[in-house]
Amino acid sequence: MIDHNQYYPTPESLSVMAWSRFKNRDFARVLEPSAGEGHLLKGCPNRHWEKIPIDCVEIDIEKHPILRNQGYAVVGMDFLQFNNGSIYSHIIMNPKFSQGATHVLKAWDIMFDGEIVAILNAETLKNPFSKERKLLLSLIEQYGEVEYMSQMFTGEDAERQTEVEIALVWLQKTSRFEDEILGNILDDLKTDQVDEDSLAAGFTEMNPLALPNSFVENAVLMFNAAVESARQAVMSDARANRYRQMLGKTLGELNGHGAFDNKHSTVHWAKQQLYSGYIDLKDRAWSGILRSTQVTSKLSSSAQKRLEADFESIKALEFTVANIYGFLQGILDRQDDIQIGMATDVFDLITRYHSENSVFYLGWKSNDKHRTLGMRIKTTRFVIPGHKTESYQRDLSWDSGRMLADIDKVFAMLDGKREPEVSLETVFGRHFQELRNGGRVSASYFSVRYFPGRGTIHFFPSNKKLIDRLNRIVGNYRRWLPPSETYASPAFWKQYDQAERFDKAFQAELKRQTRRPDRCIPFDPFWAMRHGDDNEMQKANAVLINAMTSALEQNGIYVDDLLETVSEQQLLAG
Repeated sequence: MIDHNQYYPTPESLSVMAWSRFKNRDFARVLEPSAGEGHLLKGCPNRHWEKIPIDCVEIDIEKHPILRNQGYAVVGMDFLQFNNGSIYSHIIMNPKFSQGATHVLKAWDIMFDGEIVAILNAETLKNPFSKERKLLLSLIEQYGEVEYMSQMFTGEDAERQTEVEIALVWLQKTSRFEDEILGNILDDLKTDQVDEDSLAAGFTEMNPLALPNSFVENAVLMFNAAVESARQAVMSDARANRYRQMLGKTLGELNGHGAFDNKHSTVHWAKQQLYSGYIDLKDRAWSGILRSTQVTSKLSSSAQKRLEADFESIKALEFTVANIYGFLQGILDRQDDIQIGMATDVFDLITRYHSENSVFYLGWKSNDKHRTLGMRIKTTRFVIPGHKTESYQRDLSWDSGRMLADIDKVFAMLDGKREPEVSLETVFGRHFQELRNGGRVSASYFSVRYFPGRGTIHFFPSNKKLIDRLNRIVGNYRRWLPPSETYASPAFWKQYDQAERFDKAFQAELKRQTRRPDRCIPFDPFWAMRHGDDNEMQKANAVLINAMTSALEQNGIYVDDLLETVSEQQLLAG
């Protein structure tokens, strides 16, 4: 649980002071481990030629959009579970006072080479009763400095005020890159006995890791193994380049042909290589999650694309078990929105390309001026074009298969099931030749016929209640139907329920009203609604409403009656 009582946003004056404590102003990449809403980052010095890259960790997920809107990457939630600190040159932090020592020690532990600035409660250092506090004091004595300050949270720029004394801590961690990573290279020198076999000694084909059964744990283990292998490769390259430098320049380089590169054995080069390699691996790892059955089994192809549009934010997160499960839980938490999106996608797929797939009714609006037509999929049959195949083909295209899978996912969802017992993809895969020859084959939710020359698939619903459920979900979402708390009149529901019966009268009236004696091509209100300018759209809407009004009046239903509401008691009374 998030303790908001421990949340004290950093005043801007203190933020500027904290950033000024950094002695190396070459900010390669900065981490803020408890970012809140980004108050501590306001003191970041400007670099006119480029923006300083800043990553944030914040446990309160509601603050993530605030940080992203300010241009910061959110890379994790719980800093104490965060491990990829070697890519940062600077860490700046204002952790909640009760965990100050723990957070600074964590930052020290994960940092490879760089500076740390932390705002702590002065009591953390003045009363070192715990092992952690004593260790932090020891680190400050050896590798840093501290300044005590009062009244820093009492000024006008303090969002929450407190008179607590603070300690502004600075630490410098210098990697022993030369000694520990490159080693004492003179000690490694010996008589040259290198041959082909000795160079390849120790190299074997990689065996699959013995991993647990969980997909998520497997993915994280493989990612961590890849990161560690990449890290070792960078260090090996640095060591090899140091040996190369000791050997000196080639004759070509001595004669001015080609530049002698001595950059590939520096700490800066190693950091850059580590970061670029790490980001590439993290991109691949999160891509694997997005494309996994853990996600794709829950989403239609359109919903998948909408999720992938947020990939830049997703891949910024640290690739940990906790973050992956949090991401998957987020999909579950947004399930209602995702399901409505999937339902509307399939509804639009069915109604977009074939005029005979749908019928219309007068949508629910508060007054006639704002009325529009609602739309329903027919319960008897609908046709989807665009799936032509040649005589030599043995199956539909990949895109056609995705379309069938999307329809199945939505209708299984409407049916309260994970997946259909007999999918449309299975029907086309197993009975493709029979379908090409004019056969009609049944799946769980439809029987289908296929006309390969025209490229049309005809769907015959086997459960009309699911079609009605889809129509109502989309109708409610697009406000064609009355809100759930509103009880519409019997006249409204009559014209909705019998829309298929009234469609012939509507189409005849629409044809009459759009006929142009002076022109060969009549006015097409449906085209104007989709593609016209504002004037054409208003005209089209008026034509459609007038045609539907006339059609309903021919069947004894009057528009004024549709706007009436009835009470729940009236409905129960019949």
